[in-house]
Amino acid sequence: MTIETHNWSSFAHQELYKIVRDEIFSIVNQVDARVQSFEIQFLKEAAKFVEDFKSLANEAGASLAKHKALELEIERLLKPVASQDIMNIVRKASVVDTSDIQTELERTRESFENCIIKKENEYAKLWNDWYKKCDE
Repeated sequence: MTIETHNWSSFAHQELYKIVRDEIFSIVNQVDARVQSFEIQFLKEAAKFVEDFKSLANEAGASLAKHKALELEIERLLKPVASQDIMNIVRKASVVDTSDIQTELERTRESFENCIIKKENEYAKLWNDWYKKCDE
């Protein structure tokens, strides 16, 4: 009886092994293939993300450089205008009345403000263009 039980047990183990081998191993292999496919796709997406991030970083750097260039351009334009307007006011021999000086200073201030507004608009356009590129 012990021998028969042992044989039955051995036969049952063999059958169980066949079921595991035939059924479960194929499922495991399918899952493994899917996991590998997912890993490959994930790595591709991660590489694309890094590439896009680097591209955006480069665009941001270029945009900041344009911003700095605009700031320097505003300073460059304002210095001679301010100096020239002040010198014109000082050189005018006909300007005796302080109200005339005040009027000239107001005109100069308006000129500065218009120049600054123009440059700020150019700067805003650059930023808007950059944000539009980021949204794409």
